[in-house]
Amino acid sequence: MLGYPFDFPKISGRLLRRLNRFVVEAEVGGQTVKAHLPNPGRLWELLLPGSTLLLSPALSRGKLPYTVLSCEKEGRQILLHTQLTNKVIRALIGEERLPLFREYRVSRAEPVWGRHRFDLLLQHRLDGSRFYLEIKSCTLFENRTAMFPDAVTARGTAHLLLLRELSKQGLESGCLFVVMDPLVRYFIPADQIDPRFARTFWEVHGPVKLSAVALGFDPTFTTVNAVEPVTIPNNNPVAAARDRGCYLLLLFLKQPREVSPEQGRSILLKRGYYLYVGPPVDGLAAKMQRHRRRKKKPGTPLDHLTAAADAVTALPITTSENLEEELTAALEQLAGPPLEICRPPGGSRRLRLFRFSSNPLHDRSFIEMIQHYRIARREQELLKADPTLK
Repeated sequence: MLGYPFDFPKISGRLLRRLNRFVVEAEVGGQTVKAHLPNPGRLWELLLPGSTLLLSPALSRGKLPYTVLSCEKEGRQILLHTQLTNKVIRALIGEERLPLFREYRVSRAEPVWGRHRFDLLLQHRLDGSRFYLEIKSCTLFENRTAMFPDAVTARGTAHLLLLRELSKQGLESGCLFVVMDPLVRYFIPADQIDPRFARTFWEVHGPVKLSAVALGFDPTFTTVNAVEPVTIPNNNPVAAARDRGCYLLLLFLKQPREVSPEQGRSILLKRGYYLYVGPPVDGLAAKMQRHRRRKKKPGTPLDHLTAAADAVTALPITTSENLEEELTAALEQLAGPPLEICRPPGGSRRLRLFRFSSNPLHDRSFIEMIQHYRIARREQELLKADPTLK
């Protein structure tokens, strides 16, 4: 079983593709192999084809002879193995390297409370009081800002609510978000990805001690050589969970298909991926839920298009700005001029789609664009609203 420090054998590989949530295909020493990925997150911004992985050979050479440990981003190793994150934090608390928990020692791993388990049970070194700690590994970040989660997490929301129940019973509890980049300085919940988690985050903040820390590893990826504080700007009005913004819809057609978004007129769409830029709306979460729903009565030209697609991926961007034209211009740089499909009722211009022959979620330039609007622009808003964060 892998543990910390990471003094076990490691080997470099190149990501070819992700087969499912827990398996990737990689190239190691000129051979194509499969590896276990102990991380259910989306990891869009990390698991791009061609990315460098660090793998550990499995003890048994079965169907998955390797385990993914980390992915390289901008020259730094980003720990992906979520189970190892808990072991790292346990060791750092024992070494008194986490300022927030310097007065505690680890009493037990995976303590039971009722029918539930938490990650660690801490005990105060002087008065013996107990502290239940949940640990979340955070790999979604850009510039100096990190967000969690990178995919909807009903489990994560349930953990926060359980921690609040502990606090109501007079027990200390907290959740530590472990950011895998020592350059990060700010943390906020990803309301554009999981609005319910974000709302719960701010609701429990206070009774539940929410904190974040950024870690960096030595060049051999064996030990932690940097432990940096991360601020949660909870008093900032921009930090509150919001439900307004623009969005992108990614539609996938497995084969050419004739669609009729406009009465009396049909168009033939080629096989491929199509991106639609949505205008700013209030009630962003409900809007995204409607677009994701496969069974609905088409009421707009866009409804006809989403109904015809084999898969629909919503990419909301929470913001107070109207980014529709800016996003359209950015996509035109990546995909060329859009296809003008039809004019929505009451609309001032025709509905436009940008076509990609391959999945743009596997394209580094597109992911960098999404990261910019979802995180980097959000960081600018935070700093503008509260100059003390600088």
